[in-house]
Amino acid sequence: MSAGIREFTKRKKAGVAQMLFCVVGLSFRTAPVEVREKLSFSDETLYDAYRLLLAKEEVQECVIVSTCNRVEIYALLSECRGNILKDFIRDFHKYRDSLDAVLYSKSGSDAVKHICMVASGLDSMVLGESQIFGQVKDAFARAVSAGAVSHALEHLFSQVFSVVKKVRARTKIGEKNLSVSYAAVKLAQSIFTTFTDKKVMILGAGEMGELTVRNLISAGVSNVVVANRTFQKAVEVSERFNGTPIMLHEIWEYIPKIDILISAINAPEFLIKSSQVSNALVSRNGSPVFLVDISVPRSIDPEISRLQDVHLYNIDDLRAVVDSNAELRRREAEKGINLIENKVSELVECMKSYDILPTLVSIRSKAEEIRKDGLLEIDIPVQQREVIDLLTKSMINKILKHSELKLREYSSNLKHG
Repeated sequence: MSAGIREFTKRKKAGVAQMLFCVVGLSFRTAPVEVREKLSFSDETLYDAYRLLLAKEEVQECVIVSTCNRVEIYALLSECRGNILKDFIRDFHKYRDSLDAVLYSKSGSDAVKHICMVASGLDSMVLGESQIFGQVKDAFARAVSAGAVSHALEHLFSQVFSVVKKVRARTKIGEKNLSVSYAAVKLAQSIFTTFTDKKVMILGAGEMGELTVRNLISAGVSNVVVANRTFQKAVEVSERFNGTPIMLHEIWEYIPKIDILISAINAPEFLIKSSQVSNALVSRNGSPVFLVDISVPRSIDPEISRLQDVHLYNIDDLRAVVDSNAELRRREAEKGINLIENKVSELVECMKSYDILPTLVSIRSKAEEIRKDGLLEIDIPVQQREVIDLLTKSMINKILKHSELKLREYSSNLKHG
């Protein structure tokens, strides 16, 4: 069954019943990395997850956000049964322990506020970091590609993205462009007084890896090795920083000479094992080695922390670094939260009329077509045409805004009997 046919069938069954927007998930606030890594959705499993979610009668649309610091499912449900998404997370990952203490669930306006907070970086470990905005947009794009999004979430997420842009434009929350990778470099500075003579290896040439390289170079590093599964990607990142690109299978030729290793790579199992690091330490004569694992699932064996002269940190350890200098960002965050709270009720009202969105879009498109055709029939100077163009756009918008409000009211009244 195609995505379009499936969507039509599900909406036909759902009728005009009121949909409920929900989010269920866990984050660095509720679960340690040891739990988050077991419940994360990899690129390889994501589309299976969407297929199984959409097979559930109650799930109309959904978006899965899975990053190093959070795993969340946003969904439009035809029935208010909170355990639908909780049970799915547990069953999909075959997780045997209880998730009651780590999973949170929000619905309605609380869920709308939550996605705005998350995408704005106001719920991030590094308060105000901008990377999460790109991650949420990527997650949304993948949901669209999987056929998991239709009119309701498409409209909601586009509005959420507009809210995020306003938050970042009207506050200084992202002024210093802090990130998890920035915190990793700050932590390394607590071990080494200078970076100028240090050799660094980055595992993973994705966005996180590249951000880490940028921060390291800003701190004085000049000798960087970039290891990646895809050699071409390692080459591209290395060229931007005059580094050395290598394949993953070559890392043990370099590690004995590496002072700092930061892993930001997705791997199904540990790539860096304790026995291998122990062998590499032999030739270092007691020189310290600093390792940070900012990948989820983790890619560095935590047993390595037992080795002498090795300093190993994971993504949760970065929280102390982040919290130590966050007062300014907290003040700016309050401004961002106020902006979001002022928009939530408007977004919720739009969600209630999700079923008439195609009609509203069609009406607006036809009105714009008529307006443009009318302008073409008038033979007037360019300057006057520009004035009339602005005037007619304003008139059309005012007329349609009134019509849309009435249609939304009518739709809402139908649903509530």
